Amino acid sequence: PGPEDVKVEFGGEAVLSLRTAAMPYKVEVGASLLKESLTFTDPKDLSFAEGKVTFAVRCQGSPFPVDQVIHPVFTFKRGASGYQLVVDSLPVGIPGFGRVDLKDLFPPVELQALLRQGLNLSGRPTLLEVRVAQVEVSKDSIDFSARLLLTPLATR
Repeated sequence: PGPEDVKVEFGGEAVLSLRTAAMPYKVEVGASLLKESLTFTDPKDLSFAEGKVTFAVRCQGSPFPVDQVIHPVFTFKRGASGYQLVVDSLPVGIPGFGRVDLKDLFPPVELQALLRQGLNLSGRPTLLEVRVAQVEVSKDSIDFSARLLLTPLATR
């Protein structure tokens, strides 16, 4: 490893804090008269197993009466531009629809897109990129290995 390489470990509390910060999360399913609005709140019971991340989250809906605790499953997959966070499974029971897996409503999240930041270093605009080289989900944490890259930005 070079001096610009970093390793970061996110334990259960840190991951649950990130999930809590993203809540409430709303999504609409269906169209027209059959449209259902779902709201996800109260994440808890986070677990890591076999390379997957899961937790319990409350799902409430309207106009169809939905109020249940569901257990989404997330994984990290290597995509064309680096690692992605992917919803593998998000099963919800909706009256009139039956059991529906909503995983396709959530596009993969490109980690690389989240890990770019413009900086001003001594008056020079610079781009900081964290390039994730590896993601491992162990039984207690999510571990990232990455390389830090600083690129001067052209000034006009």
